[in-house]
Amino acid sequence: MADVTDLAFTTRDRSWENFAEEKFRLAVEACPSGMAMTDGAGVIVLANAATERLFGYRREQLVGRKIELLIPRRLHGEYHKQRAVFALHPQARRLQANRELFGLRSDGTEFPVEVWLNPIHSGEGLFVLSVIVDISERRRMDRLKDEFVSTVSHELRTPLTSISASLGLLLGGAVGKLPDAARRLLGIAQTNSDRLVRLVNDILDIEKIEAGQVAFNFKRIDVRALAGQVIETDRAYADGFGVRVRLDPTAEAAEVYADPDRLAQVISNLLSNAVKFSPRGGEVAVTCERRADCVRISVRDHGEGIPSDFKPRVFDKFAQADASDARQKAGTGLGLSIVREIIARLHGTVGFEDAAGGGTVFHVELPDGTQVADRELDAERSPDAVRILFCEDDPDAAMALRDGLRPLGYSCDFAHDAADAIARARSNAYAAIIVDFELPDAGGMRFVCQLREQPEIYKTPLLIVTAEGGGAANRQEFTSLNVLDWMAKPVDPYRLAQALDCAVARGANGRPCILHVDDDHDVLDLVALALQATARVVSADSLEEARVALLAHDVDLVVLDITLGPVSGLELLPELKKREGTPIPVIVFSAHVADLAADPQMQPRLNKSQSSLDELVDAVRDRLTLRPSRDEEDLP
Repeated sequence: MADVTDLAFTTRDRSWENFAEEKFRLAVEACPSGMAMTDGAGVIVLANAATERLFGYRREQLVGRKIELLIPRRLHGEYHKQRAVFALHPQARRLQANRELFGLRSDGTEFPVEVWLNPIHSGEGLFVLSVIVDISERRRMDRLKDEFVSTVSHELRTPLTSISASLGLLLGGAVGKLPDAARRLLGIAQTNSDRLVRLVNDILDIEKIEAGQVAFNFKRIDVRALAGQVIETDRAYADGFGVRVRLDPTAEAAEVYADPDRLAQVISNLLSNAVKFSPRGGEVAVTCERRADCVRISVRDHGEGIPSDFKPRVFDKFAQADASDARQKAGTGLGLSIVREIIARLHGTVGFEDAAGGGTVFHVELPDGTQVADRELDAERSPDAVRILFCEDDPDAAMALRDGLRPLGYSCDFAHDAADAIARARSNAYAAIIVDFELPDAGGMRFVCQLREQPEIYKTPLLIVTAEGGGAANRQEFTSLNVLDWMAKPVDPYRLAQALDCAVARGANGRPCILHVDDDHDVLDLVALALQATARVVSADSLEEARVALLAHDVDLVVLDITLGPVSGLELLPELKKREGTPIPVIVFSAHVADLAADPQMQPRLNKSQSSLDELVDAVRDRLTLRPSRDEEDLP
């Protein structure tokens, strides 16, 4: 009876598994986005109908083929790097969110795509489910929106400004005294033209901020002093509404790290909103206070307050509690939405609450100076990570680079201005320093010269990143300052890691780097010991580890076993031809060398069972002497 019961449960379990597999298959098939599953070797094992439509292949033409079939050839090297990093840290993620990706159709045409990777663990190993979305239409709509915004900016804002200025001149008596009726009509025209100019400016501001087209120049700011400046600037506006504005005498001096111009815009928008909805003769107060881990800036009015049903929509675009009242107050319905977008970029929060005794208090909270300083140091770095310093005023860019470099063996600290960069570089042992050439208040070349004047870091390798790119004149000018390389923004962490490895590993001791690939750990240990006097040896027991090592180190020579369990070490060869200059030379050290085809890249070929470690050492030394020097590689 027990056997029968077990059989029943087994049958039921298999039926459920079959049911679940069928449901999964149907879900994948019905998905409007392309879905392709690959195995550990990058071979397609599943593709849905949407993938067929996107790329123009039949399913039987895809299954069993490498995923590179769907990727333009120029992106193959980048794909291999991404795959190696994903194998090291398999987790759901968007592929290269900050870079453009393209798919390759069967007819050879390319189209922009967005790709999400999802790991699927099974008894057969790690599979990767790629969700591929064609974003051609999204790109087209983005271009249309950009063209519209550009048209508004150039074709509408300029004539509106001229109209408003002309009306102002007429009302100011530029053509003599006007009849009262004419003055009233001109006053109405000027008020509405000013309102239209504000609306157009607000639309352009919020579009640019949301599109990431607004540059934020971060620096340390005394918020009380900044609030006082904004109040004085906006006092005339408040006087027009018969409202007093003041800085609360209890306001505390506090420091934040933000863009002063954008933070001033936030305070000004909150002030104008409070003034418009305050009664004539009322008062608006601004205060600043320190909190446990932030600085709060509050603007309090004495108006009628915000209706309960409108509170959830306060920060929405064009949101108006009472449209007729808003028209009387000349509101655009965008001021608070702009506040929210700016504060998000400043890594803060915005909110409001009903004020005691009537009115509303709007507040923004920003991290205080201590929090910013703590975040600048990489507290999560691993003990063996190479420590570098990134001089960059944009926290978003700094955090993105830190996240990109961490899987590649680098720990990145930040300095957001020149003074902090010099102080931090002098007090910490950094293997290299990356400098944003457009760092505010640093002066580009002057800042680099200041770094080189410090006795502690005058030999530390420098890399410069710039939005403009490094021209030939700049490169020549900086040669004497030991500038390793120039890179364009946004920084590619993979290319940067290669440059850093060259600076750190080769620049520090001049020793070449050898990658040894073998699945026998005893052989790995013996070879590392035998070659330690000749070179720095990086050991890898699989193709995946070898690819990560190639990404993280500037490899001069590869010692390769062509038999790595069920896979062949020869699969690594195409990736050893990606380096600029000559291909990376390979010494075959394997039990199976007799049947290898002739290839000048793979010389010599040593049989493990017949060759001694001394022969391998001699072969390595001979092969390295044939390697061109770094200067020779750079020659055209």
